[in-house]
Amino acid sequence: MPKLSELHKYFKSPAQGKDVSLGDLRTDSREVRPQDVFVAIKGVHVNGADYVLKAQEQGASAIVLGQGNTLEPKVSQSLTIPVFKLEKQRTLSSFSSWFYDDPSTKVCVIGVTGTNGKTTITQLIAQWLTLMGKKTGLLGTLGWGFLPNLHKSANTTMDAVSLQRALAELVKEGAAYVVMEVSSIGVCEGRVDDVRFYAGGFTNLTRDHLDYHGDMQHYAEAKERFMSMVPPSSLCINGDNEEGIKCIHQFQQCCVYSKSRSIAELLSMSQGTSFVEIKKVTYERAGLTIELSTHRGEGVARLKLLGGFNVENFACALSIMLCLNFPLQSLLSYCEQLKPIRGRMECFSAEHKPQIVVDYAHTPDGVQQVLLAAREHHEQGQLWCVLGCGGDRDHGKRPQMAMKASVYADQVILTSDNPRSEDPKAIIDDMLIGVRQADNVQVEPDRRKAIELAYHQAKEGDVIVIAGKGHEDYQILKDRTIHFSDREIACELQGVECD
Repeated sequence: MPKLSELHKYFKSPAQGKDVSLGDLRTDSREVRPQDVFVAIKGVHVNGADYVLKAQEQGASAIVLGQGNTLEPKVSQSLTIPVFKLEKQRTLSSFSSWFYDDPSTKVCVIGVTGTNGKTTITQLIAQWLTLMGKKTGLLGTLGWGFLPNLHKSANTTMDAVSLQRALAELVKEGAAYVVMEVSSIGVCEGRVDDVRFYAGGFTNLTRDHLDYHGDMQHYAEAKERFMSMVPPSSLCINGDNEEGIKCIHQFQQCCVYSKSRSIAELLSMSQGTSFVEIKKVTYERAGLTIELSTHRGEGVARLKLLGGFNVENFACALSIMLCLNFPLQSLLSYCEQLKPIRGRMECFSAEHKPQIVVDYAHTPDGVQQVLLAAREHHEQGQLWCVLGCGGDRDHGKRPQMAMKASVYADQVILTSDNPRSEDPKAIIDDMLIGVRQADNVQVEPDRRKAIELAYHQAKEGDVIVIAGKGHEDYQILKDRTIHFSDREIACELQGVECD
């Protein structure tokens, strides 16, 4: 960590007082420890400038004001520690990277973006690298750290300070690689501006986060901005969707992957030579067998994953691993050791009972894909879907998600997800707009009761998809957050242990 004198030098401010070694950067005054630097950010609901005196009381050695933030005169007069201010040329991201000694330059950082698939792809890559003896850190929706022991994180892509601090910690603990999910919001807010990416992947673009981006064009531009941060020769793009085709044209020399398009056609768009082509997929009750061709040769992968979308996720992960120069046959030899991702198309089975699949699908396309995937592996029996929509999020996708469930499942039970500040009934009413003519939809606002209702109505040979919350072990209500886990309920119903 730098010293206080170096902080003065960074901000071109004359040094004064005693020089001390600094601790960590903190954006939450409650976490400040002696010698830390408190960064006062002006947020939507809270302004860190209101907590600088508390930070000083807790032992902070300095205050850094975020861009556009100021202090009240009375507060300034009460401070006895140095105050610095970030200007346009010194963003929070660049300052955080400098403070932690540019950690992304000391490790191979791999980023993955796209509406769906980021968590699965990053975890597959991290598992693969670990199996091949490479110490690999992970940053994403399920947390950060080293598998399987991840620390919880608040966002898919951490804020700039937390991200650089986590990268520095992973470097300190000996990581040779770090794989991270890159969200569109994280890109727009500059959280990854000063991360050096060695390789990256793009999965797909379907409706999500329009409450933030406004429209699909701005959403796409955020994804493209991340892709521009990755060296083209190690950028892997899915050729099976419209946005992917656009990006293949845009990012020349990229690696392409596909399970449905002509690889020759895709390579002609990019002028590249790297590819992964899925030739044949066999869907089995407990996994997939994939025949494939790549610029490094041909082979067969046997996986304990379910669903056509996981074929695409696997193809993206494999493309990135090949761009990192790992041998194809060596990679394929480890495939059967790759584990399913918690809360991502995760199966819970018991003899003579309906199978349960828990998945994080929370977009219209995500719901469609997970139901299609369940059908691929269970051609016999009825397909059930228990589905809710999150409160305080994109209202427009609610009827679309319900409609997708009604079309692709035999029976649907609409329920609550994380209602947050909204009335659960109002959210369900929004969903019902999309299924006015459907005769296969029931409503049960209590999520546990909805899951139990589906389970007790389903028969042996049926499959129940519980969509929306996946790995989450909580439910956010209007006035509190309670413990709630779809996975635990699934285990309880099936009479099996839950890890």
